[in-house]
Amino acid sequence: MTANRDLAAAVRLYLDEQRCVLDRFPARDVVRVADELFRTYRAGGTVYALANGGNAGTLDHVYADFRLHPFVSEDKSRPVSPGVPRLDFVNLCGSAAELTALVNDVGPDLMFASQLAGRVGLDDFVMAYSGSGNSPNVLRALEVARSAGAQTFVMTKGSGGRCRKSADICLVVPGTSRFPGQTGANDNNFHFEDAILSVNHMLVGLLKERVQEAAE
Repeated sequence: MTANRDLAAAVRLYLDEQRCVLDRFPARDVVRVADELFRTYRAGGTVYALANGGNAGTLDHVYADFRLHPFVSEDKSRPVSPGVPRLDFVNLCGSAAELTALVNDVGPDLMFASQLAGRVGLDDFVMAYSGSGNSPNVLRALEVARSAGAQTFVMTKGSGGRCRKSADICLVVPGTSRFPGQTGANDNNFHFEDAILSVNHMLVGLLKERVQEAAE
């Protein structure tokens, strides 16, 4: 019974911390990201997304949502009219072959920057995710994007790291944690990763609303 009570307390701790994150969540930054997303869509630009580790895997989910969900009918029985423009979304983590080739050829710090160089431009939007806010490959990618005139967004946590000054929009997930696995150098990382999908779903839903309005 004691062990079960301890487990229940740990579960409650996680959920209580998550509520605190949501209560303090920087909603205005989500609005700014949505505005940039709409601008990119209207301009026919491309969204480029990048992340490291488990968050690179999450981008497969993000990719599928952005590419598909806004462009099907409400009852999911058919696509919207072919005359409605689709969003061009590129997951820079999408190919293991490409990423490992880049790491082998140009090194891990340039694995994203080299994909953006010569491709990213004024109408585009680069969305990056870095728990520390200091990932060298994310910072180098932001440099390339901003040099090309693209708008940039980073989602991070803690202090925001160097990304806080390197991106046009920096959304810092608030809070700290006592839950096992997300303390110390990993502080608040689970809540940060949960929030990535929450922000993704807000953006996808809002884009779907815009697309449906345009399709009517």
